[in-house]
Amino acid sequence: MSFAKTPEPAPIHDLQTMLRIVLPEQGLGRDGIYGNETHEAVKNYQASQGLPQNGVTDQATWDALVKDYEHALVLQAEAAPLQIILQPFQVLERGSKNLHVYLVQGMLMALSQLYYDMPELLVTGTLDEPTANALLWLQKAGDLPETGTLDKHTWRHLAAQYRLMVGDGTGSFPVRRTQRTTAERR
Repeated sequence: MSFAKTPEPAPIHDLQTMLRIVLPEQGLGRDGIYGNETHEAVKNYQASQGLPQNGVTDQATWDALVKDYEHALVLQAEAAPLQIILQPFQVLERGSKNLHVYLVQGMLMALSQLYYDMPELLVTGTLDEPTANALLWLQKAGDLPETGTLDKHTWRHLAAQYRLMVGDGTGSFPVRRTQRTTAERR
């Protein structure tokens, strides 16, 4: 009877996981065994990085792989959500100059391309009359108090409409077009 501990496969699992993400075309399994398949995948990775192609996961190979893996994870993941921060009970009134207004105006501009009668505006960083008019339109459409100001309820409705109408930004679902195209306007 042997009391020797079998090496934990966790580092090999980690290596295989990273290789699977960085070199998906390899079709590498994740069995926790540093066998021929893993050895060849490491050699292929080393070749792609200009490292010595010996199939051994040395510190230079590991460090490069970790860096590439972390980069690949960001590309594969959903974009980080953005929360606009308004202080408790803060309301941006007409004439307000605030960095958040740039974002709000950009979102309103995008929505104005998708809704028939939404007022158009420019991005100025100031809650000017065209921006207030677009907010009034949005508030009316959302059955919110019509103030032309940006409060948390209006922001929440704007963010929801933006997600619903613009979706993932590729023009694919869930985009819904409720505005005439340029050709239809003529």
